[in-house]
Amino acid sequence: MPSHDSLYLLRNVFTAPRLMYLLRTACCSDSPVLPLLDATIRDSLSAILNVDLDEKRWLQASLPVRWGGLGVRSVVSLAPSAYLASAACTAELKSALLPAHLRDVDDSGVAVSLPVWKRHSSSPPPSSPSSLAQRNWDDPCCKMQADTLLNCSTDFIDQARLVASCSSGSGDWLNALPLACVGLKMDNATVRIAAGLRLGAPIVRPHVCVCGKMVTVDGLHGLSCRHGSGRHSRHNQVNDLLCRAFVSTGTLATREPHSLCTRDGKRPDGVTQVPWRKGRCIAWDATCPDTFAQSHVQACSSLAGSAAAVAEQKKSQKYADIISGVDFAPFAIETSGVWGSSALNLVAELGRRLAEVTHEPRSTMFLRQRLSVAVQRGNAYCVLGTLR
Repeated sequence: MPSHDSLYLLRNVFTAPRLMYLLRTACCSDSPVLPLLDATIRDSLSAILNVDLDEKRWLQASLPVRWGGLGVRSVVSLAPSAYLASAACTAELKSALLPAHLRDVDDSGVAVSLPVWKRHSSSPPPSSPSSLAQRNWDDPCCKMQADTLLNCSTDFIDQARLVASCSSGSGDWLNALPLACVGLKMDNATVRIAAGLRLGAPIVRPHVCVCGKMVTVDGLHGLSCRHGSGRHSRHNQVNDLLCRAFVSTGTLATREPHSLCTRDGKRPDGVTQVPWRKGRCIAWDATCPDTFAQSHVQACSSLAGSAAAVAEQKKSQKYADIISGVDFAPFAIETSGVWGSSALNLVAELGRRLAEVTHEPRSTMFLRQRLSVAVQRGNAYCVLGTLR
C-alpha cells in the first residue's frame, strides 16, 4: 500500500481510534500491554514512512498534529486521559443508577489513572465542566511533551522546527485525504521527506549539492538552494491553485499580468480581471521563504511565522507602486508549512466564497490542504534536486 494511504489509515483507523472505546471504558493505564502496543505502532510508522524513529522523534510523532506531531497517538500517554474524561462524563449517570449505599464508593479506575495522568502532565486536573472533554485532559500531557522536546533542543534549527510544527496550518497536509483525483495524493518520497523534515529525521546521505555546497543528512540545504528546480515547481503549484480558486469563485483571474506597476515593469504572480472587493481588483504575489535559512532561523526559533511576516512585508514594499484600483495581497507560506497573516486572510476569503458557490462548508479547509500538499511536494523536489 502507498505510504500516504498507509499513514492516513494508521492515524485514523488502526491505532488509537480503534482502541478508544476500550481506553475510555476500562482502566488500563498501568497495563503492561500498552508499551508493547506502542512499540508495534512505532515500528509500523517507521516502516510506512521509511524514517528512523528514535525516542525523541517518536515522542514528537505521537503528538497530535496541533501539537507538532504526526497524529499517530501513543496509547500509553492517551490511556489515562481517555479513562478520566469518560469517568467524569458518566459520573452523574453512575450516581443515578447505583443504589444509595454504593454512590460514595470511589472509582478504583480513577484512583489508578489519576496518578499516571499527573506524571504525564504538569497542570492540575481540569474541573467540571471542562473535565467532560477528553481534549482538556489530553492537552496538558501533550503540552508537557512538546515543552520537553523544545527544552531539549540544542540549536536554532531544532527550535525553529519544533516551534513551526506547533503552528496552526503547518500540518494541514497530514489531514488531507490521499485522493489523486483532486491532487492530494503524495508519492512515497514526498511523504518520507515531509515527515522527515517535520521530525528532524535524516532523509538523505551527506553529499555535495549540484551547486557545490555540502548537504547534511537533514537535507535542509535543498529547500533554499537557488540552483535547484524544486523552488520554481513549488512556486508554480501554489500560484496555479490560487488562480483556479479565484476562477472557481466566479472571479476571473490571470497569471503574471503586464502594466500593473508604474515603474520597473514588475509583474505580480496574478490579478483578478473583475473587482474582488469594494470595486477594486486584487493582485497577489506568492513566495515560500525557507524557515531554516541562516537569515531566518534565529527569529523563527522563537516566533513561528517570522520568515513569512518578513517576506510579506518585502512583497508589499516591492509592489507599493501598483496602479490605482488594484489592491495587493502578499502570499507567504514557509517551507515548514507556517502561514503568513496575509495568506491566511486571503485563503479564508477565498474559502468563504467557494463555500457560497459549492455549498461545501469545508471549502477553506480543503483549499488549505491543497496548498499545504503543494508546498510539501515542492519541498521534496527541492531536496531530491540536490542529488547529482
